[in-house]
Amino acid sequence: MSTTDPDPWPSGLKDKLRERVNWLRLAAITGKVAAPVLTGSPDPSGGADPSGVAADVAAGVQTIAPADAQGLLDAVPEGEGNLRRNIRDFRGDFGTLLKEAEIGTLVVFIDDLDRCMPDTVIETLEAIKLFLFAPGTAFVLGADERLVEYAVRLRFPELPNTELEVGRNYLEKLVQFPIRIPALNGADVQSYANLLFAEIDLETDDYEKVRDSLAEPGVNGISELSFDLQAARNLLEETAIPAQLERDLDLVAQVTPVLAPGLGGNPRRVKRFLNTLLLRMAMGEDRNLNLQRKVLAKLMSLEYVKPEFFKKLAELQARQDGRPGELTAAETYLRSVPGEDGDARETDGKTAEKRNASGSKGSRRVRTEGESPRPSEEELPSDVQTWMADDWTRDWLAAEPTLNDVDLRPYFYVAHDKVGALDGSPLRLTPAAAEVLNRLLSDHETTRRLGLSRSENLNGPEATALFQGLAERVRRAESLGPGSPQVVLFKLMDHRPELLPQLVALYDSLPETKITLETPGLLYEATKGSTSAVAARGLLERWGRSEAKPGLVRAARAILGRAEGG
Repeated sequence: MSTTDPDPWPSGLKDKLRERVNWLRLAAITGKVAAPVLTGSPDPSGGADPSGVAADVAAGVQTIAPADAQGLLDAVPEGEGNLRRNIRDFRGDFGTLLKEAEIGTLVVFIDDLDRCMPDTVIETLEAIKLFLFAPGTAFVLGADERLVEYAVRLRFPELPNTELEVGRNYLEKLVQFPIRIPALNGADVQSYANLLFAEIDLETDDYEKVRDSLAEPGVNGISELSFDLQAARNLLEETAIPAQLERDLDLVAQVTPVLAPGLGGNPRRVKRFLNTLLLRMAMGEDRNLNLQRKVLAKLMSLEYVKPEFFKKLAELQARQDGRPGELTAAETYLRSVPGEDGDARETDGKTAEKRNASGSKGSRRVRTEGESPRPSEEELPSDVQTWMADDWTRDWLAAEPTLNDVDLRPYFYVAHDKVGALDGSPLRLTPAAAEVLNRLLSDHETTRRLGLSRSENLNGPEATALFQGLAERVRRAESLGPGSPQVVLFKLMDHRPELLPQLVALYDSLPETKITLETPGLLYEATKGSTSAVAARGLLERWGRSEAKPGLVRAARAILGRAEGG
């Protein structure tokens, strides 16, 4: 509607509505009866703090001056029935206003609701309820459903049965048509990353041509969103593909198969990863560092998906002038392993359904006559054994480009914001993961058991972030005895066994003086029969030779003896 169009709203009815909104606003501020009525609570005396509810309802309405407040207070009807009638009248007047303005349907779009503070989320939803039952109105909400449910649980902690799905029940009563956008799969992540680079590398007209073409429905009425180098050539037949775009698309093709599972199909994480990649390349150029984008992207994928291993690699390269021997040993080992096309692997990082005798899919190589036989996995350095126990990290090590001849110091230099003193994590806890972490750290056993159970519902990135949260508390703890985060960390392994390689890496990084006498037994029981057993045994053997803690030597050797005997 242009600014020259006549105001379609009848002025008398507008004034009447404004008076009602101002009254509701004042009622919410001065009494605790309006908010429960607005939110549908059956008990107007026991509802939540109504502060701000009507302020959202009255968005755009002039602030009530103190001189006007008394008049509105005098007009407040007595009793719950009068209040409910006043709200019904408001809805009726609002519907009449829409009808007289000849507006068939008023649609209000509210996007990014999940980015608001929890109190603001609930107050907005409560305000929406005031209009929701007025005829001719509809609201379209864009939000992460889990964040809204989390906000509901925070806002109404006093409700009975809070262990049930209070947040979900709240939303089901409010939202009539839920439409859930699925996470991006591997091909989607690659296409999205390619389009982000295309926006940078192509002229505006060419990029818009690509974008519009991909948005068109295919032959079956389904949009074909796949975009790669061949698609770019087909779409831009009359335009030469910029060399930089070809390099960028090749980079994405190499990185995304390994990176995509760790980003959880979240386009914001994909964009953040690429933005950080470009920023670090610019930092390197400013410092005259010779950085290769493919190498940087590979290291960053480890940083984002397996931060515990990234920290360990940072320590190793710092002690070995940027060329850690462990990395060379791992890559050499994997390139000597005969591969099998189609080797089945689970996408969540658990043990593969089948693995050939050598243990991994990889590039085929025939050993030449006179060449020394390939070492067994048990003969590799303990850090390498830990990496090999994790399917994702194993694939990462085998992926191009190789790193054994690369000086890693410049790459970790531009990553100093994440490495630092090696005490930070690039992963943020989602509300679901944060809730599980808080439960696991509770002093009540029932709450901890519920947290362990709910940990099974977290996706891969959330589980890794949860592990990082517990790992940081293990590092900071003065003691790892009873009541420490160590206890619940080992219990978590029963529910998320794919975290075992990171558990071994964590304890390998801890000072031996901090390891308790119970830890060797806990580690053995947690890893027994898993792909992490070999790496765990190497760590137990190291503890068995410890000079810092004699008691640990005896405990570790006792566990090793039990393993050999049994």
